Amino acid sequence: MSRDPIIEKIRNAKPPDSSLPEIDVSRFSDESGKAETFIRNLESVGGRVVHISSRREISPQIAALFPDAKEIVSCVEGVDCGTIDTGKISSAKELEKLDLAIIEAHFGVAENGAVWVTDKNFFHRSIPFIAAHVVVVLQQEKIVENMHEACARLNEFHEGYGVFISGPSKTADIEQSLVIGAQGPLSLTVFLEY
Repeated sequence: MSRDPIIEKIRNAKPPDSSLPEIDVSRFSDESGKAETFIRNLESVGGRVVHISSRREISPQIAALFPDAKEIVSCVEGVDCGTIDTGKISSAKELEKLDLAIIEAHFGVAENGAVWVTDKNFFHRSIPFIAAHVVVVLQQEKIVENMHEACARLNEFHEGYGVFISGPSKTADIEQSLVIGAQGPLSLTVFLEY
């Protein structure tokens, strides 16, 4: 049988279009509070949360939490503990020994502990994946309840690149041995600004 009759049969067998169901997002509400749910879910996937009331607290906390970090990129205004001049970086290859990246999230998602970041907040797309450790600054009032709300918010962003990040990199092999940092950052710390 030639290709054309097969393709015609497939076209004729296509089911009719149907509308998507309406989803009552209130069913997914967690009464314990968005911030508490976000923290619980981020910690359950290996992330860590540090509470701050001001961005002035970030640099001293970075020094205490990451004392061995030498190659640091800070992409957050007012956090001046970066050791790399980002204006002189022309390729991701120059960041291969990056110990720590500090970036800002647009918002967080309570139901899975994820944060939404775009390349508006960091100068190279590889930053949150190439660094050994990642610190994300998130304002508590920018946490949404669930992915339904998060996806609705994505219409506000027109950057060329964005990604949800939840916890450090991890993988498990066939023997169910979990490895943290196998393909990316060893840790993810969220500085939650309230």
